Amino acid sequence: MNDESIKNHDTNTEEKTAGLVAVIQSVPRVLVPLFALFFLSFALLYASSAIVEFIKPILSDGDLTGGLVKGLHMGVVALAVYELAQVVHQEYDKSGKPADAIRRIRRGVTRFASIVFVALVLESLIMVIKYSQQDLAGFLYYPVAIIASAGMLLMSLGVFIKLSSADTMDNCP
Repeated sequence: MNDESIKNHDTNTEEKTAGLVAVIQSVPRVLVPLFALFFLSFALLYASSAIVEFIKPILSDGDLTGGLVKGLHMGVVALAVYELAQVVHQEYDKSGKPADAIRRIRRGVTRFASIVFVALVLESLIMVIKYSQQDLAGFLYYPVAIIASAGMLLMSLGVFIKLSSADTMDNCP
């Protein structure tokens, strides 16, 4: 091979690499807002469904407790989906610096996990209320298992935060 063909080969490789980098950088600019909009639209649908689930038992049977339970359940799901949309949008926001990636991930995981914990505990409390009103004490094992699982997830989050803290990261090789 002569010098001219080697130079052409290097130029072609650089052009292909630059094109690939441009595609890789442009895909998140399109997909991240789409995913955030997708989750946001589902959060809004869940929120409207929560309002409907709250009002429907009250209007049909005059059952305020049933409406509160159903509305609260859907409202917590709406909040969790909204939080997910917000985390996706903020995680891939271009204003964040790559040096802050660990801090942003910790913050996003903590925020989303806290919403999930609240949803799990509220769901188990709703189940306790429902089972106690219907004299189904044999089914109380399920909400207790959910609360125990939420507690273990909360401890796992604490371990994650401790292991990903700045002090721990500074001691890593």
